[in-house]
Amino acid sequence: MLHPLLLLLWLGSFLLAAALEHAPHASLWFPPAAVTFTGLYCMGWRAVPAIFVACVLGTYLTEVSNQGDVRLGVLASSSLVFALIHTGAYALPAMMLRRLAPLALTELTLRAVSQFLLLGALGALLAAVLGVLGLSQTELLEAPDIFELASAWWIGDYAALVTLAPFLALLLRHTGAPGDVKRFPPFEWGPWRLRRSAVGKLALLFAVTLAILLSYLELSNSRALLVMLVLPVVLQLWVVHTENLASAQLGLLGFSLLTVGAAAAVNVGEDALILQFAAISLAANSYLSLAAPALYAANKRLRDQVSHDGLTGALSRARFEDRAAVELADGLRAGRPTSIIMLDVDGLKELNDTHGHAGGDAALRELVVRCKACLGQEEFIGRLSGDEFAIFLPGSDEVTATGVVRAIREQLEKGPVQSLGRGVSASFGIAVADGGSPSLSQLLQAADQAMYAEKRARRRAT
Repeated sequence: MLHPLLLLLWLGSFLLAAALEHAPHASLWFPPAAVTFTGLYCMGWRAVPAIFVACVLGTYLTEVSNQGDVRLGVLASSSLVFALIHTGAYALPAMMLRRLAPLALTELTLRAVSQFLLLGALGALLAAVLGVLGLSQTELLEAPDIFELASAWWIGDYAALVTLAPFLALLLRHTGAPGDVKRFPPFEWGPWRLRRSAVGKLALLFAVTLAILLSYLELSNSRALLVMLVLPVVLQLWVVHTENLASAQLGLLGFSLLTVGAAAAVNVGEDALILQFAAISLAANSYLSLAAPALYAANKRLRDQVSHDGLTGALSRARFEDRAAVELADGLRAGRPTSIIMLDVDGLKELNDTHGHAGGDAALRELVVRCKACLGQEEFIGRLSGDEFAIFLPGSDEVTATGVVRAIREQLEKGPVQSLGRGVSASFGIAVADGGSPSLSQLLQAADQAMYAEKRARRRAT
């Protein structure tokens, strides 16, 4: 099923490219490049036979359109050269991305987007340069200016590739049997539904694009109007940042089809480059902008890793001390009392010996969970060392701090930790800054001493 589909997509898009030819052997869009790249990526080397056959048939159509009569020698050599160059040029980026795919995250990342854009550009460049040189030697093409033809070929291939590859990957994946087609992680649509807001934004994007293109066609192909295609780029970024991935890619596809349709309606000549640049710019900006949320999420994860203890979710020692120092200074300036509670788990070594380190970890996590249940929005807990924690209570005097300790004790006594089958207890110490200018380290030391005094008193009592 996939091979006939690939062949039909390639030939159908080849005929479309022929209709979009804006200069000899140069098309505004060359969708077969996207079909070849996507087929090789999704299907691997299994796609080569269908692509080879498509290249031969495409070469035949080119020979017929150029000469009318088929030159068998030229056709044979050109078919082989074009098939080898076209397949080989796009196999390089496609296979490299296949190797990188297992390392890619499921969300759209800057790394995945950059790899796709850069490797796609490399494949299109190789296909254009080697294709022009090779087919000139076989006499299929007559290229007075090889550099100009190669440039036009490259930009046409690349414009189609960056625009269509994600859609073609989606089509192949849904057509093939599960496991037959490799996923394209950077461009997974997932479950999607066009919201009313997305429909309105896409309609505005397409209306503005169409208005600019119609004005261009009506006003004697005024190049200045094409520069206004920057407006749809801005509207597309609005869609990207406010709607889902599917909506953004539909915006990209619609814009590209409209620009291609305008080029098919009239001879755009040298202005084709502006339309191609607009499509590529829209695609690149869309993909890079879509990757921004993943970058923000990655930065948040890094911040959380630095500022929070990975085991318990309490603040890290550095983050706790930084935040507490600022809060303490503000409280002293305002003349408000500030309290710190030190606590640690009783019998952690026994827990580790009896239940293993997993048991001790469970006790520490449960301690933090139950402590947080007793804290207000402005109060916070940090892990200072293995089993030692500190709670910062801004605006709290000793009575309030004692009440917090009482509430935490009650929480700890409510029930056992399920994974341990036993409860968790802790020792507490309180230090209060209600006058003078004590430093944070002095308060922590005072609370620590009070905590160990409580431990000693409890040992003497038992």
